[in-house]
Amino acid sequence: MMLKIESLNAYYSRLQALFDINLEMNKGEIIGVLGPNGAGKTTLLKSIINVEVSKTGRILFKDVEITTLPTHKIASLGIYYIPDYGGLFPGLTIIENLQLAANSKYVSIDELKEFYPPIIDLLNRKADSLSGGERKIVSIIRSIVVKPELLLLDEPTEGMAPVMVDRTIKLLKKLNEEKNMSILWIEPGAKIRKVLEIADKILILAAGRIVYVGESEKALKEIDEIKKYLFI
Repeated sequence: MMLKIESLNAYYSRLQALFDINLEMNKGEIIGVLGPNGAGKTTLLKSIINVEVSKTGRILFKDVEITTLPTHKIASLGIYYIPDYGGLFPGLTIIENLQLAANSKYVSIDELKEFYPPIIDLLNRKADSLSGGERKIVSIIRSIVVKPELLLLDEPTEGMAPVMVDRTIKLLKKLNEEKNMSILWIEPGAKIRKVLEIADKILILAAGRIVYVGESEKALKEIDEIKKYLFI
């Protein structure tokens, strides 16, 4: 088991954001988490990486309990969290950002080009000169040098042009298949069909509670019912 969440309740001060969340994720899986704004999607990721929230329950990563571990320790075990803004350092070039992530001056440009050929045109540009979509893709590419086992993604395609969304979906599938990365990926409900293109299963959150879990094939058949939870 890659990730197991048991009876998770999460809070921002006295405000409860998640209620009794249970989730099991196998190695190599892609799970899409969808829901309307305020459903608790980002809180789920923050609870796993242990940032900004308090919580009860248990979270295990490869059978090791990480519930109360500090964020840097959780990351060192092989979990990589990419927030919705990407997390790049704006004053550094892309190659400098990648070198920093790799904790080394050496980064295999050939490997990066194999996964995303347009990266070659971005390497010497400052992170704050990139479009929002470019920054998000670079943040995902950064996982190649970090080499995590579990990738946590917060709305990686939100605000992207359709062509960039397609490139991002293709990149995530390639990382999953060729780097064997497990991916827990959140998106707003309107992206459900895009998520279902590559996800093994989806989970729907509403008002901090899981209201639907299903394999992608099953979810496609039940998509009209699922859309009611997503208000789309």
